[in-house]
Amino acid sequence: MKPAKELLAELEEKGFLFSVFYRGALCWGLPFGLLFSLAISFFERKSYLTATIQILPLALILGAVFGWGLWGVALLQGVKRRQDND
Repeated sequence: MKPAKELLAELEEKGFLFSVFYRGALCWGLPFGLLFSLAISFFERKSYLTATIQILPLALILGAVFGWGLWGVALLQGVKRRQDND
């Protein structure tokens, strides 16, 4: 796992769409949705496929929101780093 400063620098370099869709929706939202649907299927006695279909859209949206916030933090840290260098 990368240190936080390297991750934030990478996100600032690669941009908004990378942060929101890749880091947020795919790297955070998808695994969260699959694990949460597994928990729902276990506790509510639903099939795993039904639980996944119900949860996955919301999990991807929440992951995108997480990626958007992560991108904002990366921008703020980049500004702070540039101010410290000046």
